[in-house]
Amino acid sequence: MNDEIARVVKDKIFEQDVFLLRPLGFVTATAARRISYADSLEFERIHEATYREHGFRLVDIAPGDVPTRATAVESHIQSAL
Repeated sequence: MNDEIARVVKDKIFEQDVFLLRPLGFVTATAARRISYADSLEFERIHEATYREHGFRLVDIAPGDVPTRATAVESHIQSAL
């Protein structure tokens, strides 16, 4: 781990809760998004493992529409206050 990553993890510079939005079951390709669904699942797996490895708490946000997911995030934030 490089020095800056070690510092921000040790000093808890960032919030310890990380929202992990679970996949919807598909990926729609755009000019900016060229990842396959299978690759997106691997991307998710790597991020989840890395956050856990560094001691962050993952908050699962289930698949759903934007308002439902936003409500889940907001509810978690409100309960943490």
